[in-house]
Amino acid sequence: MSKTAIPMLPAGLIAKPQYADDRNLLLFERFADKVDHSIQNTLVSNLMMRYTEIAARLEETNRRLELSDSARLEAQRIALLGNWSLDLATRALTWSETMYDLLELPSTQAPNLEVFLQAVHPDDAVFVRSAAQDTFSGSVPIDLTYRLRMPDGRIKWVIARHVGVKDANGKPVSLHGTLQDITQPKTAEEALRRMNDHLEELVEAKGREIYATQISTIYALVKLAESRDDDTGDHIGRTSQYCRLMAVLLREGSVYAAQIDDRFVENIAKASPLHDIGKVGIPDAILLKPGRLTPEEFAVMKTHVDIGYKTLASVEKHYPGNDFLRIGMEIARCHHEKWDGSGYQQGLSGTDIPLSARIMAISDVYDALRSRRVYKEPYSHEKSSDILMSGRGSHFDPVLVDVFLAHQDEFRAIFDTSAAHIPAEPSVEPQP
Repeated sequence: MSKTAIPMLPAGLIAKPQYADDRNLLLFERFADKVDHSIQNTLVSNLMMRYTEIAARLEETNRRLELSDSARLEAQRIALLGNWSLDLATRALTWSETMYDLLELPSTQAPNLEVFLQAVHPDDAVFVRSAAQDTFSGSVPIDLTYRLRMPDGRIKWVIARHVGVKDANGKPVSLHGTLQDITQPKTAEEALRRMNDHLEELVEAKGREIYATQISTIYALVKLAESRDDDTGDHIGRTSQYCRLMAVLLREGSVYAAQIDDRFVENIAKASPLHDIGKVGIPDAILLKPGRLTPEEFAVMKTHVDIGYKTLASVEKHYPGNDFLRIGMEIARCHHEKWDGSGYQQGLSGTDIPLSARIMAISDVYDALRSRRVYKEPYSHEKSSDILMSGRGSHFDPVLVDVFLAHQDEFRAIFDTSAAHIPAEPSVEPQP
């Protein structure tokens, strides 16, 4: 293997160590300089690339934010929505551009609470100002609906919503809110309400008309039945008035006051004519017999309460929960029950007898005593009152008898007024 020849330096040029070191140092410095420049160039290139990427991202983000803000503003305009912020420390108020549109203010008007409050309708100003004052204490008002009055006098309905922001210590630092124009839906709501009210009035009027027709039909049938054994022809009208009067008096001051309201008063007055509707099922031979009934005949007569009750119960099945029919059923079935339990058909006693039936009992007996029947002549008010008094605690509820006696002139006036309109009997037979 050949060896590479090592060049020999000429004589006198023997290398010195110091020189070699300086040369090597220079070479190393040049190499290091090249290396530093390469690294720097690479670093700068990377930094520029990253800066360019970041700048592009920032530009895209800003563009999106601008689009988002533009979309937000457009959405606010479409929704007629404005937003505002209040710094509680500085009391500085700011609001969105849409607030100018909503309040119809010039864009040169700086956000100002007093300017806003002056736009509030006078009828709503007190509670809106109170809510505004609460905001300065950090309180967050509930959602408020009120009116604004525009410069030309138009009214806008708005709804204000609020939210508070607190610092790390829980201290309120700012309030933010929105104000939305709800005039159109509010106007539509008001128009709908008026329409509904009108429809309700029409329905109620029609209901009253139908009810009046039904009641008139019932009364006509009852009156036809009553005419078989009622010489006066107005028994059902008077007993209705007695029942109403008694119910009103009991409501004004008695142990039964809590059981009586306006509905009860109306229903007992209207249902009282149904008390003897079951008599349509009683034969004339028994119903119109001028003398005392035999036990067998009386047993038949007593069935009129069951007939009346079952008739009304069959109707009540189609109208469950109807108070008018319920009271009518109570009266038809129980108005011949007696306080001491000796009445018919169930033998009820005391407060087990429905209050409506107890009122009907004293009203029915008083009018029957004062009226002419096929089996008796009419009694005077005084005699009739004595008979009621004698039945206190046996036939009649003592409370009702006491109320009757305390107001007997009012009951007598009902009968006397009705009797005054009854034509006098002719002294001779009318000509054919």
